[in-house]
Amino acid sequence: MQPIATDAFTTPTVSYEEPPLAELELDGVDYRLDPGGGSTVAVSTRPAGTWDWTPMLEGRWDGSRLRAKGLDHRVVAALAVALGAALRERAERGEI
Repeated sequence: MQPIATDAFTTPTVSYEEPPLAELELDGVDYRLDPGGGSTVAVSTRPAGTWDWTPMLEGRWDGSRLRAKGLDHRVVAALAVALGAALRERAERGEI
């Protein structure tokens, strides 16, 4: 899987010091979703158990489906489930 260059990471929009929208470990890779502008989400990865995140691509969230070209469908589906659950939790707590 090759990282895809996008404009999502050319500006300091992702702060890895802040909590992510969602995080998921899948097949020895950690995935992190952070807010972008509007409906975009920044997807970053790192090998499980390491510290440094690598920006990978910009995805689009429409409220129920995540679009992220360049990622395996199975990974995108798992990230969408994690993101949906995390956003529902935040809404229930009144954070969004």
